[in-house]
Amino acid sequence: MGNIFDGVRVVDFTNNAAGPFATAMLADFGAEIIKIERPKVGDDMRAFPPALEGSGVPFCWLNRGKKSVVLDLTDPAGREIARQLIAKADVVVESFKPGTMESFGLDYDALKKINPSLIMCSVSAYGQTGPYREKPGYDIVAQAQSGVMDLTGHPGETPTRVGIVIADYTTGLYAYSALVTALYHRTATGEGQYIDIALLDSLVTFNGLIESAGIGRKPTRTGNHHGLLAPFGVFNGQDGSIIIGAPNPKMWAALCALMGKPELSESPLFGILSNRIKNLNKMVEEIETWLKTFSSVDQALALLEKKGIPCAKVNSTTDLLTDPQLQVREMITDLETPSGVMPRTIKARGNPMKFSAVKPLRRKAPNLGEHQAEMLQELGYDENQIAQMREKWNIS
Repeated sequence: MGNIFDGVRVVDFTNNAAGPFATAMLADFGAEIIKIERPKVGDDMRAFPPALEGSGVPFCWLNRGKKSVVLDLTDPAGREIARQLIAKADVVVESFKPGTMESFGLDYDALKKINPSLIMCSVSAYGQTGPYREKPGYDIVAQAQSGVMDLTGHPGETPTRVGIVIADYTTGLYAYSALVTALYHRTATGEGQYIDIALLDSLVTFNGLIESAGIGRKPTRTGNHHGLLAPFGVFNGQDGSIIIGAPNPKMWAALCALMGKPELSESPLFGILSNRIKNLNKMVEEIETWLKTFSSVDQALALLEKKGIPCAKVNSTTDLLTDPQLQVREMITDLETPSGVMPRTIKARGNPMKFSAVKPLRRKAPNLGEHQAEMLQELGYDENQIAQMREKWNIS
């Protein structure tokens, strides 16, 4: 059975997380991803911890299913091979600092002359335009500038970094979506095009309080509870924390009855939503006092679930590895590691897109330069020329 992007060839100049995440999802559904890496070190993520026998675990997941070719783009020979690969490609994705591809003669205006239907996507911190375009940036920088960090943490305390790499993955999702959209557009019109995706732009779109600021409000940190809904947050029991979301009158009344205090649902302090917000600390105290009557929060969760009240235990990342829902959904899978690395498989994240006609492929990440001979032979280079390049660029 074929897959969605069978026959689509992508030349991938991306590094770190955002760009590689986008191309990894294309690889999951059949695209051939030719990953161009620097001599000796390759993608920065190869060295990011934790590592297995020198192979970075984050690299294994972000570069699954790709082919690795080492090119020194400061060398005219490397740039010429890049052009030859691009001439036969459908897509180019790059994540250099703006202007770098132009300095190599590999910018979109130059490449569309050799491949008029080419789709090219640039992923950067701030985009290809604007006063910040030259500035370097990382996930944490985008978190700060997008307002997300100011919304994370407790009132009156220091803004807090979100605990996951959110800007890179948000940007990768937008890059993937834009590439799929551009491929559809090309199918309909025959036209290629250029795509400009930025970390800051992408994370700004996930800040759902911008419109509140736009009408004069000043959103900021509300800690583990929602600023406009209650109860809607984290509540602590004897052996852990759970989420309870019961902000509407029906759910609030059900929760009060479950706690053995039905009168709270109509009380002056808590009877209406605005009063629960005003008296949030007292409401939290009522709920946590009830939770601590149980030796385990799991007992309270069972009662909440039976009443249909939205709730969940606050899991550790380790908990996810054995979560039955994630196992059924194939969101925790076995991923093969690069050749020669032990163990041969690791537990890893699955693909959340579930199609009825196809399934995502689960292929290993490449060793540095693993596909050098295969790709250069396809371009017409002989064994002697390939060996000379390997020696010149120090490819093991």
